[in-house]
Amino acid sequence: MKNRIMGILALGVLAGGAQGQSSGGASEWKDWGGSSARMNYSPLKQITATNVAGLKPVWVWDSGKFGRTWETRPLLIDGLLYLTESQSGDTIALEPETGKLVWRAKPPVTVGAGLNRRSFAYWAGDGAMKPRLVAIWGHKVFGYDLKTGQLSSDWPTTGLEIGLPNPAEGGKIGGGVQSNSPPIIYKNMIITMGATGFLPPPAQPADPHANDLRTGKLLWTARIIPGKGEPGGDSWGPDTQNTVSMGGWGHMTLDEATGTIYVPTDSPNPDYVGIWRPGDNAGSGSTVAIDAATGKIKWRFQEMHHGIFDLDTNAAAAPLTVTKDGKRVKVVVQPTKQAMIWILDAATGKPIHPWEERPVAQSQIPGEKSSPTQPFTISPPPLIPATVKRDHLSQLSEQANAECKALFDERKLEDVGPFSVPKGGGVWAFNSIGAIGGMDWGGVSIDPERGLAFANVDNMPTMITVTPTSDGVKGNGGLHSNVGNVRFHDKGGRSCNGGLQGELVAVNLGSGKIAWRVPLGSLEEEVGPGAKDMGAASIGPTLATRGGVVFAAASDDHFYAHDTATGRKLWETKMPASSDAGPMTYTGKDGRQYVVIAAGGPGNAHRPSPRENAVYHQVLIAFALPKAGEAPVDILGPYPARKQGPGPWPPN
Repeated sequence: MKNRIMGILALGVLAGGAQGQSSGGASEWKDWGGSSARMNYSPLKQITATNVAGLKPVWVWDSGKFGRTWETRPLLIDGLLYLTESQSGDTIALEPETGKLVWRAKPPVTVGAGLNRRSFAYWAGDGAMKPRLVAIWGHKVFGYDLKTGQLSSDWPTTGLEIGLPNPAEGGKIGGGVQSNSPPIIYKNMIITMGATGFLPPPAQPADPHANDLRTGKLLWTARIIPGKGEPGGDSWGPDTQNTVSMGGWGHMTLDEATGTIYVPTDSPNPDYVGIWRPGDNAGSGSTVAIDAATGKIKWRFQEMHHGIFDLDTNAAAAPLTVTKDGKRVKVVVQPTKQAMIWILDAATGKPIHPWEERPVAQSQIPGEKSSPTQPFTISPPPLIPATVKRDHLSQLSEQANAECKALFDERKLEDVGPFSVPKGGGVWAFNSIGAIGGMDWGGVSIDPERGLAFANVDNMPTMITVTPTSDGVKGNGGLHSNVGNVRFHDKGGRSCNGGLQGELVAVNLGSGKIAWRVPLGSLEEEVGPGAKDMGAASIGPTLATRGGVVFAAASDDHFYAHDTATGRKLWETKMPASSDAGPMTYTGKDGRQYVVIAAGGPGNAHRPSPRENAVYHQVLIAFALPKAGEAPVDILGPYPARKQGPGPWPPN
């Protein structure tokens, strides 16, 4: 779900290749997605489909913190592992072979509640200026010395100013707008963008812009919304051209070979009513290609017209080359919350496989001009069912089915397909595609050699209503969502859909066909034998490796390895908490391949809503193939117990 924050987004060093890592070699992981192409892929192959069943935990780092979400994904640079704590905001450096603490650095600003940084960026310096970790705190850039954790002395101690709107409230970072993802580093430039969440227009400046890392000088700003006279320039109504900017909170990608940045963009504000912005709202809910040197827009492709569903495009759009009909084609792979994988020509932004515009339900709210059609992929097809019906609700248990039917009747819902429009007056609408997805910010992992994308797909329909509120937007009928989208779930917080809760799906990018699909996870421990093969929700990124293994975590507190070729489950282990962070991998100085994941809670992947009160002890776990005589490390505790039950039901 989109947070009420500024997402400062990003990447690192190289793109378009199989791995895209720099001179440090394949043993490192210098970017959140493994490379600036964000394929969530590693060329390491010590761990394979034939030996992964022997994987064991070899060390654990205990953060000592409790929480519901810990989205950190470490970087491995020059022999040290770097991560961030979700609660304190501290930057941590560990020995990658042992998990031993090397240094800890406090944030340079006061951190409030709600900060959850996913990773850092890495800048190699320019010769005169040293390499460093790069992080956004508030509206400024700070650098950390790789060996000591000290702030970089050749930047101002108060941070390098790059022109972001100041998000601080009372000098504290955490409320209002904030950054939680790393910026793109391209040569000696830093590229950032923002998202203003559910705030009413005029939105704060959000468009992607580039600054010189040495001086902070603004180099360019890319206007996502088309200007007057451009295609789509008339799709926002007459009064919005000078009041609206558009960015995003997901992850940008970089293809260094072509010097192109790919940007997944936000939904317009507010999320559920668009009376003030008649038209398709070109540039929003889109994939946008930008020239990294100049900021010039190369192309836009819109996955959601006139967004009133909180279905922003937020997953990384990965650039790579695939084989289609015997020819090599450079493409961009864009997953969406709508559970569609768009495979776009990297040069033009046009889909390389069949797709269509389909008629969809229309809004009955006075003044709302919803789009008559929405884009759908035909190949590959949408990865979750398009329709939810009362006679096909939860199959987890008889009790769960009865609870879901009761809620369906209580809220006076109707059998619907996707894009069921929000209704006014507090009347509930039912949307078969929830705001979590589908695929959320974790995106997909891609094996570029096999030409396969691996999607952890959630099936979580939602209920939506909008009512007039005190913060209603001028020109928007006074409407703003004070309820928003609410999960359609049973009393245990599990999705009421009648199919699988979560799946792992492989898509052949060249043909557009589904290669295989299997349940991801299991709710058997929680619900009983009937839920064994029903899967579980999963929100963080997966990891594909050259060794023929796809790693994924689910909200059932388990971590899994599946066969790249068949989808067969090869290995699983129970963790002290679920993970919404995503695994990464590297080779240590000892020549051993490690797979590391932060176990800190399911985040938005499970239970009624982010207001649900369960918290989890947060630990970082490293797995490897065991050495002769090496005993596995106990990762299940005992830890201080603070797990609590789900939140209120019915949802509100």
